[in-house]
Amino acid sequence: MNKRTVKTVEKRILKSMREDEIQLKLLLETETEGIPDSQLEGLMVKIEQFLGRIMVNQNKIMLLQSIGEEEK
Repeated sequence: MNKRTVKTVEKRILKSMREDEIQLKLLLETETEGIPDSQLEGLMVKIEQFLGRIMVNQNKIMLLQSIGEEEK
């Protein structure tokens, strides 16, 4: 297994995760005082999308590390 490729892929995934976390934090800081939950559906969907992307990327990193350890 090419360790350089593995590290490059891992860095790419981590970069994507950091960007998603920044966007998620911005959404979580959105002022929602006095707005009914029924009007926050779009915000909730977007938050869940970012959470899903972060979760998928975490799984990718764990799988990549697992495959890398199997090769040793």
